[in-house]
Amino acid sequence: MFSLMANCFSWIKWKREPVKKVTILMVGLDNAGKTSTVADLKGEALDGITPTVGFLSSNFNMYRFNVTVYDLGGGAKIRGIWKDYYAEVFGVVFVVDASNRERMDECRSILHETKQNPRVSGKPLLILANKQDLEGAMNDDEVYQSLDLGALIAKHKCPCQVYTCSAYIGQGNKIDKQIKKGFQWLLSEVSSNFASISLRVEKDIAEKKRIDAAEKKAKLERVRKARAERYIFL
Repeated sequence: MFSLMANCFSWIKWKREPVKKVTILMVGLDNAGKTSTVADLKGEALDGITPTVGFLSSNFNMYRFNVTVYDLGGGAKIRGIWKDYYAEVFGVVFVVDASNRERMDECRSILHETKQNPRVSGKPLLILANKQDLEGAMNDDEVYQSLDLGALIAKHKCPCQVYTCSAYIGQGNKIDKQIKKGFQWLLSEVSSNFASISLRVEKDIAEKKRIDAAEKKAKLERVRKARAERYIFL
């Protein structure tokens, strides 16, 4: 009873807070259902959805948040761009095709590599075990074990939860309840640590801008020298 009252109090307090703007990173292997999940959250039809090749940005309001989701392509050739967006995000959603057991080792490797980056290490992590509508889909415990989440949580000190879902069944104005619950948990974690994560994001963005500017300057200098050398030999 006391726990229920405490949860109600927390929810009422959260509802009274001003709207916060946050950016969430959504990643996972190709064909995991990331873009379908975003469409589900926005209440859009899934007809005609194609895999994300590079980067898609979507915006919607949920609870007391104005949420921007960076949906990044999961193909092997495109995963290298993920790190370019880590500085801006308040939390990470990793979508798994829970029906494809053959790729779980690859999922685990990519997930652990992603959280290894200091710009996302420690930030809240939501695992969506998608495609529960397909036969043989793994449950939350199986996904937890297959991804070795216990070791990941211990190493990176990140809040983490697994929610089983099916983006396919939530079409139009319907949202899979599990996806909604997962995002509610993620945004609650972000809200609880909003001040510290905001400072971290601000610092990481500034650092990335400095690094990008230095790399651009170095590249321009290399081009200038190359042109000067070509001119000498003309």
